[in-house]
Amino acid sequence: MKKILLSLCWLLTLPAFAHHPDNASGTFELDWHTSQIDKTIATGVFQTMGLRVDNDPSRAGVKEEGGEKILYGIALGFSIADQFAFDIDQQVKVTVELNASNLNEFFYAYDRNGVVESVHRVEIPEGTKGWQTYEFVLDRARFANRGYSETDFAISAGLDMSNKLLFIRDIQFELIGKAANHNPTGNLQLNIFEKKSKERIAAQIGLYDATGRMPLPTENAIELQFFETKVRSVEIREELDQINWPNKNHYTMYVDGFYQANIPAGKYTLVVMKGPEYPILQKEIEIKEGKENPINIHLEHVLDMPSKGWYSGDVHNHFSRQNATANPNQIAHARAADLHMHWLYALGNSVTTHFDQYAWGKEGQYKEKDYFIASGQEDPRTDFLGHVLAMGQNEFVRYPDEYFHYDKVSKEVHKQGGVFGVAHMDFAQFQQNIALAMLAPENEIDFVEIFQYHSLNLNDWYAFLNLGFKLSAAAGSDWPYMSLPGAVRTYVKVDEFTPDNWNKSLQEGKSFVSNGPMIDFNVNGQDIGSTLKVKKGENLSIKAKGYIVPSWDLLKYASIIVNGDVVKEIELEKGQKEIDIDLELPADKSCWIAIKVHGEKAHDIVFQSDFTKRIQAHTSPIYIEVDGQPTWSKEKAPQIIDMLIERMDQVKEMKYERHDNEAWESPDRTEEMLDAFRPYLRTWIDQTKEFYINRKKETVRP
Repeated sequence: MKKILLSLCWLLTLPAFAHHPDNASGTFELDWHTSQIDKTIATGVFQTMGLRVDNDPSRAGVKEEGGEKILYGIALGFSIADQFAFDIDQQVKVTVELNASNLNEFFYAYDRNGVVESVHRVEIPEGTKGWQTYEFVLDRARFANRGYSETDFAISAGLDMSNKLLFIRDIQFELIGKAANHNPTGNLQLNIFEKKSKERIAAQIGLYDATGRMPLPTENAIELQFFETKVRSVEIREELDQINWPNKNHYTMYVDGFYQANIPAGKYTLVVMKGPEYPILQKEIEIKEGKENPINIHLEHVLDMPSKGWYSGDVHNHFSRQNATANPNQIAHARAADLHMHWLYALGNSVTTHFDQYAWGKEGQYKEKDYFIASGQEDPRTDFLGHVLAMGQNEFVRYPDEYFHYDKVSKEVHKQGGVFGVAHMDFAQFQQNIALAMLAPENEIDFVEIFQYHSLNLNDWYAFLNLGFKLSAAAGSDWPYMSLPGAVRTYVKVDEFTPDNWNKSLQEGKSFVSNGPMIDFNVNGQDIGSTLKVKKGENLSIKAKGYIVPSWDLLKYASIIVNGDVVKEIELEKGQKEIDIDLELPADKSCWIAIKVHGEKAHDIVFQSDFTKRIQAHTSPIYIEVDGQPTWSKEKAPQIIDMLIERMDQVKEMKYERHDNEAWESPDRTEEMLDAFRPYLRTWIDQTKEFYINRKKETVRP
């Protein structure tokens, strides 16, 4: 009992906030080193080597105890001194001395040859107290600085959202077993061409020897910005991204049409991927010792969507651009992912901003061929009202002293010619339906982010469509927090492709979202986003086709959705590269109609078990107005409205809880802003409730 009390007293003597990180990831270095560890970091958005932990890094630090430096934190990363081990392929024995009081487990991850995922759990028996020593062996350790902020080993007290503290007295590493031999080198000269034009094209590649090991990228590889760092070894993260990469090693790199490197001689598997309009290529190659080895790859643009007027984009990624010198690298990455419209978002909280852009509007646009990058924002963003997105406006629209006035931001964005949307649909942490419920009646929402983490999130979107709001479907990857840019994408149809025209067409509903399949869809010859005005009893001819490059997946299901209900579903006995839909319906009432297709591949998302990753696509609706009546669902709207009113009444008095992103920066300020905003919020909610009450009355009229 005395030992337990001493441990609790020790916890209580820790500084409440040991550090205040000033960057988006919450990363900072700690003064804790050994002869084998030359850098120790704490970070708030901990995503490395398969380990994912969102936490408050300000609780990490170093404490003097009995003449020793005790390291503490929730999630910690370590850079192994290169003079001890660098780019090896060998077993490493690890000995960790930590205080096991108040823990029932901890996790570790490391830079491993052959795979990205290398997370392991160590169980601590119930009742274990005080300092304990744990030993484990890392198989095929590499230690090539490929973890976040050039780390090699990581340890955490939990996964996902965690708040338990680790206390570490010592970590020791010992090289054991036999080191792998590496062959003499040959010179790889990789050229990637578009088959028809013969032009060099950028792409994402993987290169793996017979053991699954990927040679470290050279400076020929495109840098990808990952929070405050830049990386050339790019992880396809299992829980978020992996659904179609054909090799078990998910370390990759981006190259701009040509890649040269001296690598060990031998046989390799080469994987090349460039967005869902191109096939995923997997090819065996051989590098001969002491020779130049030219490898020419020709990718066919199998599904040429721009030739049909459809241009892919990603409406949600975070990259900073301090000046125009960042543009060539950023657009090279967009070309490699085949993102014709890549919106680079600044990000804010109630205290500060991150991922800042040097210019906005047309001055912030940069073009190469038919690829654009341009500035946007995710701000305001709170767990209280939700996260919102804006792009195409002439400046960063931000009111830090009135942070909860989402309405002021949306109105100013629209005044400046931008578009405004709601992020993270159906993601309960962000209460996105509240921002949507408050702003949709004011015609301030242009699009909703229904596709993320390879999961279609449709509940709230369908509900608001059934209330008569015309909301376009959009997809955003949310790099670096979530998926790689372009993992999911928004296809928008434009006559003349520019960022402004792309936004205008998105606003008009001419969009579908996809992570592989394409969809053609029309009703009575009218395309996605159209509003058809018909008389009751007229015939509605619904025609659609889903199609996909077979190396991505094969299609298995297609659905016609009317007011959120599947009125026809096609299930193929065997997956095919195309699936056709043809249906005749009588126009008996106003409605909205959309198409969804998906393939055979599906995996649960680890960190959100209610979600499933799937190769799929979903269109924005075509709206049908029968005899001039609005498109809301008279059957479904009353129940939806009752739910919204109940939820808004709860929000009027809801207390602020500290769950915001960058919790180490903004909680006190956010709470102050909410207290100041509360009277306005109550009035705003009451006015919004009147709108919904009146709409409910209209839906029950004969």
